Amino acid sequence: MFSKEYNTSKKIEALLQLIDDPDENVYSEVKQQLLMLGPVALPYLERIWNETMNNWIVQRVEEIIEDIKFNELARELIHWKYHKQEDLLYAVWLINHFQYPEISLEYLQKKIEQIKKDIWIEFAEDLTALEEITIINHIIYDVHQFSPNIANFYAIQNNYLHYVLENKKGNNISLGILYLIITQSLNLPVFAVNIPDYLILSYINDDTNLYDAKTDTIQEASLFYINPFSKGTLLQKEDIKEFLNQLQTPENSNYFIPCSNAVVIEKLIASFAQSYAHQGNSAMYKRYKTLLQKLSESINL
Repeated sequence: MFSKEYNTSKKIEALLQLIDDPDENVYSEVKQQLLMLGPVALPYLERIWNETMNNWIVQRVEEIIEDIKFNELARELIHWKYHKQEDLLYAVWLINHFQYPEISLEYLQKKIEQIKKDIWIEFAEDLTALEEITIINHIIYDVHQFSPNIANFYAIQNNYLHYVLENKKGNNISLGILYLIITQSLNLPVFAVNIPDYLILSYINDDTNLYDAKTDTIQEASLFYINPFSKGTLLQKEDIKEFLNQLQTPENSNYFIPCSNAVVIEKLIASFAQSYAHQGNSAMYKRYKTLLQKLSESINL
């Protein structure tokens, strides 16, 4: 074990000696070798970042550190997709943790639990689906005062759940995710539907078999749809059709039936990419698009 760790350390140190090589081909090979080593190389790279005064080296080291961290995030999300997908909050936290490592999963859980408790106090036995959602909307939008951040819609912060929970503002994806996490924690049959670039939820008849039912049957089982970005406004299928028409998006039967939590996370990653594109940050835009591609095209390992 010692010998293996020693050899890895020596290899990393040797690679770092070439980090400032002016030959782009040499640097490209150094970068690829460090990316293959992964997180084990991070302490060495962070040491160089802290010690060097050369801005060129700093830029290269930052690029490699970010790529290693993104590769690790992709690995963790792919594992979640195939082994823990029922836990939506965990995947949201993984993405949150990438940029804000000081924000713990327990912190997010505590914040959401308080909202859940406020809803639970108002619940009673034998409530209809409409009555349940009316109470949830009241607690989320009236009591806790969550609202869409229309004035700064493309702000990166809108995508981070801890920011949404602390500042009560978000975009259509993050507010939809918060709503979905809360309803899932209450064991309600509320699911996301896969409308492009948007997050609409559907309240499904609790007797429906989502695994065996045909598409038409599941559509008929949707009691109503919910728009979390518009204070939980209730929608019917015709409203969704009209919405798609306004977006100039051809109608697709899959837009009316539940989608997986993995698709929800793909929407969040796409939202990050869109925010960075709006800011003109092409490097981060490409990273999130690559992350999205890795997750959507992944296979169970």
